[in-house]
Amino acid sequence: MLQSGARRWAIFGPRKSRLVAYDWDLVDAEHQTTLQASTASARRLHHLVFLVRRSEDDPTIVDHIIFADVDFVPALWEYIRRYMEEGSAPLIEGELPPVSNIGAYVPWSDFGAVVPFLDQPARRWKEQPWKTLYKYIAMPVTVPLYLNWLFFNRLTVWTAQKVEWPQEIKRAIGLLINELELRTYTHRSLRPGPPPEL
Repeated sequence: MLQSGARRWAIFGPRKSRLVAYDWDLVDAEHQTTLQASTASARRLHHLVFLVRRSEDDPTIVDHIIFADVDFVPALWEYIRRYMEEGSAPLIEGELPPVSNIGAYVPWSDFGAVVPFLDQPARRWKEQPWKTLYKYIAMPVTVPLYLNWLFFNRLTVWTAQKVEWPQEIKRAIGLLINELELRTYTHRSLRPGPPPEL
């Protein structure tokens, strides 16, 4: 899903979205690494990169997809390859689908981090007296900054552009499956093995 073009109101508002799909036979995978170094340490970041060729005859790269900072690149590649080339189930036996936390933030849930007396003040004083004292002193600055951040965070969520998938994509995906249906699913196309005990 790509966004391009001018925004609706100068620098504000949504852009036009377009859905891009590529033939799997035109996708090549690469394991790339980036060295991140400082005066104290150095480490390698591993990335799985999909490069998309223009056609079977033209090797020009027209697009790329990056899975950045992946711990186990070969394992991720093998999981994707089996799913795309061998029709492997997207979930392994006993695995549950990931729970989405998008839009699940509860306003004020982390307010105790900037207002110490709202979050177990006695324990805070006992375990970290100097840090707690510093937080009390810094409250005239941290509380307005947090409220400002909270306002713009909520404004972003409330005005976020809703993605409308094309009908052909909805038909290809089929009906959404909830957790109970997944646990009792008998076709084994989503996850192999017997259903877990309810």
